[in-house]
Amino acid sequence: MNKPLSLQGLIYLVLAVVFVYFAVNQVNNNGWTILTYLMIAMSTVNFVTGIKFISIGLSKKK
Repeated sequence: MNKPLSLQGLIYLVLAVVFVYFAVNQVNNNGWTILTYLMIAMSTVNFVTGIKFISIGLSKKK
């Protein structure tokens, strides 16, 4: 499990985009439900974590 931090950050960003996609579909189909809010919260956490991992990974390479 010795993956570069930049790659882990990219994986988190991809997961965040997937959660946003599912949340938008959920809103279009059923409106705002608790599941939609949970998906948006998970997406936010993944975006922040991904950006932090990428910034740390890029700063370590220098």
